[in-house]
Amino acid sequence: MNVRDLIHAPKTSLSSSMLSVAPSRASSPTTTSQNYSRRASIVLIGMRGVGKTTLGTLAAKALGWELLDTDQILEKQQRMSISDFIAKHGWEEFRKAESQIVTDILRVHHVGKVIATGGGVVELEANRNLLRRFRQIGPVIHVLREKDAVLEFLRQPNRRFPPLLHETAREAWTRREKYFRECCSFEFVSMTVPVPPEEQGDRTFAFKAVEEEFFRLLRFIHGVDCNKVVLHPRGARSYFLALTYDDIRNAIADLEDISLGIDLWEVRADLLLSQDPTFIAYQIATLRRHSKLPILFTLRTASQGGKYPDDGPALRDILYHALTLGVEYIDLEMTLPDSTFTDLMDHKSNATVLVSYQDWKGSLVWTSPQTRQLYDRMVKRGAEIVKIASTAKTFEDNMSLRQFVGTLSANSVPLLAINMGTEGKISRVLNPILSPLSHPLLPRAAAPGQISFTEAQSILYLTGLLPAKKFFLFGRPIAHSMSPPIHNTAFSTLGLPHTYELKETDTIDELTEVMASSTFGGASVTIPFKVDIMPYLQHISRHARIIGAVNTIIPTGPGMLSGENTDWRAIKTCLLRSLTPANVVTSSTTALVLGAGGTSRAALYALHQIGVINIFLYNRTRKRAEILADEFSRLDPLLTITVLDRLEVPLPITPQPSMIVSTIPATATSKLKDEDLIDVGLREEHFSDSGGVAIELAYERRITKLLALAQDKRDKGIPWAVVEGIELLLEQGYEQVRLWTSRRAPKTKVRQKVMEAYEKQKRTT
Repeated sequence: MNVRDLIHAPKTSLSSSMLSVAPSRASSPTTTSQNYSRRASIVLIGMRGVGKTTLGTLAAKALGWELLDTDQILEKQQRMSISDFIAKHGWEEFRKAESQIVTDILRVHHVGKVIATGGGVVELEANRNLLRRFRQIGPVIHVLREKDAVLEFLRQPNRRFPPLLHETAREAWTRREKYFRECCSFEFVSMTVPVPPEEQGDRTFAFKAVEEEFFRLLRFIHGVDCNKVVLHPRGARSYFLALTYDDIRNAIADLEDISLGIDLWEVRADLLLSQDPTFIAYQIATLRRHSKLPILFTLRTASQGGKYPDDGPALRDILYHALTLGVEYIDLEMTLPDSTFTDLMDHKSNATVLVSYQDWKGSLVWTSPQTRQLYDRMVKRGAEIVKIASTAKTFEDNMSLRQFVGTLSANSVPLLAINMGTEGKISRVLNPILSPLSHPLLPRAAAPGQISFTEAQSILYLTGLLPAKKFFLFGRPIAHSMSPPIHNTAFSTLGLPHTYELKETDTIDELTEVMASSTFGGASVTIPFKVDIMPYLQHISRHARIIGAVNTIIPTGPGMLSGENTDWRAIKTCLLRSLTPANVVTSSTTALVLGAGGTSRAALYALHQIGVINIFLYNRTRKRAEILADEFSRLDPLLTITVLDRLEVPLPITPQPSMIVSTIPATATSKLKDEDLIDVGLREEHFSDSGGVAIELAYERRITKLLALAQDKRDKGIPWAVVEGIELLLEQGYEQVRLWTSRRAPKTKVRQKVMEAYEKQKRTT
């Protein structure tokens, strides 16, 4: 999802009278603060040195908005540095001047601005009141960074800012932190990114992780791509895993392994070393730095089987703070007081509320009217997911549970219903909605009777609920394909009973027989069948129709086969992952595509999907390129595709392309010798001095002419990312695994196996 999609919505009228309401004394935003226009200005607050201007610059460029930095505005108005102004007029006059600037900005600039404030803006009560009022119409984001790093930065001599008066930076941090949290509607931790020694000269790649995390929060705030799990009682099963660490930093080394098969993390805040809001903020930020999975925040009380006291004075504040961190899901216990529950529901923003009830004594009778009444009360309280957990005393209790679940209508609020304890293990397997799992690498299970993902799949297979399926690669010639290592490794690592094999044939008739089999699970499709297979499928995705080719077949029901194209998704993923914040896509971004064959269609579509509207196309046969350009230009009236006659120096492209995608074969023969490398006239001068990403779709060899030139540019200190063809192959395979199994591919293990096979194949050719 492109961050510019945040503003693709009708304008909302934001009257200036919104800033004249009575000041709020509450430490949290009102309900109206969560219903923001997508064009509502964004305000960043926090200590000096946490990265507000950097984040503001990234967001402003991505959104096409103006950045208003109050420190810079003050210096421009006064024609002197802040340090000189304070030396001449004193701190009190500085605070007055700063307050006037903030007041003027927030009263006028309600839409289309990113506003970065000074570190001491919250010192004055008038400013705090102004920020509290503004958060009703636009997000006010408190930016944090590691305290020691910021304090070290503040201790360094600085010509723009004088030292603090009458207190240390640490004392100012402690005092202001409370004010920042009183004024904000959301909180973001801008964690420091370690920069390798070889990249010290150019840190643009280092900001990529921070950019992704910040944009993830902005998308969540505006309800665009909120990173939610698709739940359906008769659809794909979903799972979550409770992290039972007292410090999530201890989980980093094992996160990929323990995440296999799951859809959601549960952060058990009651098990953490501390429930201090800053500690919790860094725990959430650490998890997000290492995983894109959504987060369920839980503070389990003692009476519900957790560690947090039932009468803990900070219970409401901890849950409230989790919502300001933008957690995608929050667990609210049914036993919470009505006032606390209502307050949290009013502030939930785009978080999904899971209302939970744990019966540790096993007194709940699943088939009793009281259980249905409990479910109805939980729904009435605002549950978007209901979780009821009892304790099984006999195996029959699991059958009673399933009987109760069967009484709910298909469109009811999703129910997570399980029995705890050894006798209840089978209930966790049969539960299709966010079933709680454990893992051998965890410090301990979060509840008795929890099982691992692989154990759950094994039981499903043994009970006939997960039948073994056969998957294929359709094409010719395919003897050297890397697809079998991708998919067979994924299946075995995930504990799935499926197999993947080659189906090489000259006729499509043989393929229709395979697809009609009851054991057919799906297929990858390569030449010469990517187009010819389409009439035999009952559904073709919009993406595949536009591209004009199918490379993935997915059974969607009895006698129903759907065609998809994952090539474009792989290209899109690699582009977005490799573009630095300095080269974020804007209306002036340009891209160059080499070749006009079948895969170039996927490249053009991927570029259009990430927002590139200025694309240049080069192909040795101009007529073929013109036909392709004419067809794709009809996708969007803003899209311009220009065909080049040759790759001259300099290119007639302004600005120079920050994305170059080659869809032509790497070599003229199958011998993979350097002298056989195809040269279409690409030169180092064609690569932007601002950096970019070079993507090679051919994977016959690791380094091609395109990638070698991009690497030369990078060696000179210009941030060009290099994406090899084998990476594209892997990415499209990962997407196929997701489409077929509804599970994320185990990327590290798959990549390791594929690279072993790839290197072995190279040695024998």
